[in-house]
Amino acid sequence: MTKSTAVCTLTACLGLPLLGAWLSGRAITPLLRFPPPLAIPANFPRFSWFAAGVVFSVSVLVAWPWVQRWRGLGHCHQADIPVRAVRRGFPWWGSLAVAWTIVWWWLAWTRQPWLAWAQRYTFTPLWLGFIVTASALAWGRGAACLMLHAPGKWLPLFAVSAAFWWVFEWLNRFVANWHYLGVEQVGPCEYVVHSSVCFSTVLPAVAAVREWLGTWPRLQAVLAAGPRWSWVRRRGAVAAMIGAGMAGLVLTGAHPRYFYPALWVAPLLIGVGLSALRPTGGWWRGISSGDWRNAGSWALAALVCGFFWECWNLHSLAKWVYSVPFVQRWQVFEMPLLGYTGYLPFGLVCGLAVAWVVESKEAGGEAGGADPPKR
Repeated sequence: MTKSTAVCTLTACLGLPLLGAWLSGRAITPLLRFPPPLAIPANFPRFSWFAAGVVFSVSVLVAWPWVQRWRGLGHCHQADIPVRAVRRGFPWWGSLAVAWTIVWWWLAWTRQPWLAWAQRYTFTPLWLGFIVTASALAWGRGAACLMLHAPGKWLPLFAVSAAFWWVFEWLNRFVANWHYLGVEQVGPCEYVVHSSVCFSTVLPAVAAVREWLGTWPRLQAVLAAGPRWSWVRRRGAVAAMIGAGMAGLVLTGAHPRYFYPALWVAPLLIGVGLSALRPTGGWWRGISSGDWRNAGSWALAALVCGFFWECWNLHSLAKWVYSVPFVQRWQVFEMPLLGYTGYLPFGLVCGLAVAWVVESKEAGGEAGGADPPKR
């Protein structure tokens, strides 16, 4: 993804929901209040069997080819499965990271009197431990760990990640799907600093898990022989993706109760659509020929991180809760079960953002100076 593509996608995410809200007659001033007030809606439609059936059916249709492929590998010759890199073993620094993570997990879920002054700040150290642990798992299985191999590309991910998640916080202003507890009395400056530090761990965490998933030969063999979506290379389909993404953002601002899923899908459609207009591309080129190793790894990495985000959030002092129309049932931790499907497109958006950072560093800091490398 080039610099111009990133700027266009960002502009669309910031401006189009606001345009939709204005066109629909919604009050704009409450959307701009900062910090956002804690206002958990009580009158939203909590569950619809029709909506749940649609989400479940789409999930099955998407997952079925992979299930079939996984079962088919059980009858394949071992030579059909790629060879994993030479294992190095779990490093000592990974063991320290595991111990660090366990300690901060305990501190996040308990209320130690001596930590009362910092109880709401346990999120970041906990996730720093997770990031290093996931990187150690990837390194131990032979991956070229970005944290060690290219720290000059890894460290900027934290700054970009903070800005990246602030965009989703802005989109949430229109849909009000998640709400933060335990920070109601925090002032604007502390809210910005604390939130930005927490948000800075999102992309490094997903990237580290993605590296680890890349070391599993059987999984990569399944992803390498997925359905061929050749239509993603057609100009008409690209234009339709961009148009659908822009319309989704406008409708998110105008009618959030029904179009809130566009919060996760629309940035992906716009970012991929604009990137696909270039002669070279990223994972969307691979899926046109059935190679889902890159795309699938990013999607699954976000799902893995999502499980731990929701798990560690459950008993933390500063936490979030959800109000998701039509699917607010069968909670796994605080998240409705069907809400986990949103992590899959979110992972692909993370992949776009991480690729932009890495490619920018490879091009000497100019994101638009060269075409992204083929994968």
